[in-house]
Amino acid sequence: MRVTDAIVVLGCRGSAGLTRRVDVGVRLFQAGAAPVLLLSGGGAGPVAEAEIMRRMALARGVPETALLVEPESRDTLANAHRSAQLLGARGRRSVLLVSDRVHLPRAALLFRLAGLCVSCWAAPRPPSIWWEAGIAIRECVALPRSLARALFLRWRRRSSSGREAQRAAPRQERHDHSKAAGQQEKPGDADAGGD
Repeated sequence: MRVTDAIVVLGCRGSAGLTRRVDVGVRLFQAGAAPVLLLSGGGAGPVAEAEIMRRMALARGVPETALLVEPESRDTLANAHRSAQLLGARGRRSVLLVSDRVHLPRAALLFRLAGLCVSCWAAPRPPSIWWEAGIAIRECVALPRSLARALFLRWRRRSSSGREAQRAAPRQERHDHSKAAGQQEKPGDADAGGD
């Protein structure tokens, strides 16, 4: 198993799904797959999915110091961007992404577009094939919208950083011109060699 910077466990609706994902994330952490376990998900309930997963991970023996909790995201795109921000601030870029197998292709794509190097690990299959089929259909429907949003955000970030660079260039140019204007040649500096 290749060691990554962090294991990212994505939240989901339902305690059975959260339990499956956290169990996989904790086993990977205990096997030494990464020094950090990032739990990502806000959810719609009164307690964020990430906080519920944090409690589960602590109960399974993961030290608090190894946990990062991202409780703000409401969808997979936000999971990806917020996780990239949290990890980037710590100089980390490679992740082992844990989710259900039908969710992983879209999640991995969004995490890659957020700038992370991604490997994936699927949680065990749910007991119902009908549940998994329903989620697969949902993922097919969600992919175009998620991809469009991710590409738009990526374009917006790049164009805003380009505008910042353009704004900085004239200031630097003005600074260089004023610096050059303030320096006058001293006699004998122009051509010391002479003919």
